[in-house]
Amino acid sequence: MLLDIKKDGDVVTLKMSSGEELIGTYKDDDNVSYTIDRPVTLSVGPKGGPALTPYLMTVTPAATRNLKINKALVVCMANTDKELADQYSSAMSGIQVAPAGFRL
Repeated sequence: MLLDIKKDGDVVTLKMSSGEELIGTYKDDDNVSYTIDRPVTLSVGPKGGPALTPYLMTVTPAATRNLKINKALVVCMANTDKELADQYSSAMSGIQVAPAGFRL
């Protein structure tokens, strides 16, 4: 069996038993929870395209650092598609990721 081992800093997607998908930075896990930094969900943006929306909208951004997500509520977890992971990383850091094939 091939184990999919996550490491600190991977951008991952968690499919929740409620049906929503969370995207965030994997930090750690234990027997009962995953620790995910600054999770977001996908929503429809003003122009109809996908937009990243904070998972917890009523808390300060600092409160979303290293959230514990109950493993019993997670259906599956996988690495996020590269294009979306780059968009997430750019939104969280403020640093624009260069498009594929970009040269100086």
